[in-house]
Amino acid sequence: MKLSNIILMIGLVILAVGAVLSIAKVEPYADYVLLAGAVVVIVRGFIRNHEKE
Repeated sequence: MKLSNIILMIGLVILAVGAVLSIAKVEPYADYVLLAGAVVVIVRGFIRNHEKE
């Protein structure tokens, strides 16, 4: 499995946790978790562009 796929899965898990926190009305932490998940997914894009196929 490629590193970018692993990072994508981690990012999606972080985003899911952020969504659950947002639904549970844990507002300050939900925003930070969602932001961290988005950053992980964006970083995954840069890593994917630099991977050899």
